[in-house]
Amino acid sequence: MEKLKVFAIVLLFSCCCGTELDLTVEISPGKQECFWEKFPAATSIELDYQVIDGGDMDIDLMIAGPDNRIYHTDQRKAENVVGFKTTTEGDYRICFDNTFSRISSKVVYFEIFVEDGKDDDDDKDDDSLTFEGENIEDQLDMTVHDFLGILDRSKKNLESSIQVQTLIRVHEAKDRNIQEANFFLVNFFSCLQLVLMISVGLVQVFMIRSLFFDKQPISGASLKVRT
Repeated sequence: MEKLKVFAIVLLFSCCCGTELDLTVEISPGKQECFWEKFPAATSIELDYQVIDGGDMDIDLMIAGPDNRIYHTDQRKAENVVGFKTTTEGDYRICFDNTFSRISSKVVYFEIFVEDGKDDDDDKDDDSLTFEGENIEDQLDMTVHDFLGILDRSKKNLESSIQVQTLIRVHEAKDRNIQEANFFLVNFFSCLQLVLMISVGLVQVFMIRSLFFDKQPISGASLKVRT
């Protein structure tokens, strides 16, 4: 019974604790939006972002540390994967800049991954727990640490699956927005071309009809001849 309680606590802890943050934001034209996140020192951070709607699908990026050190900058990019390692503990600033655009707002999706460098060692230790082979009876005698390793691996696999599914949805949303924008442009220019064609046709009809009408005034001499 005690082992079941410990197993439930470990499962709850593994499901609640995550090292991933994702967000979709809209950056108004001529504006800059910044987001702060606290990271520990000597930690590998990975930022994955992409513009899914708006204008030319580009945005500026700046990542700054608590000491105002600039870790990375991007200019007019649609998507990118940025990796850096923190030097000090504190609040790091991630800014998306749309000040170069005066008309179009941008919808940006980004994910933040935090890696502490301990996952690789845990994976190596957990490779022996395969539940395959002739020594399965020995493997059944597991400790809480063994269960924790298995749950960590399961959590990582689930996070990877969620990440892939999220990226697929983001790409689908981006493609759908591009298709809708192209559909609007095609319909607009098609209607404009149709109006121009009808206008040109009407002008040509009136011009051709005007060639068959003689609007010169009849003189008095011609009237006498007729009488």
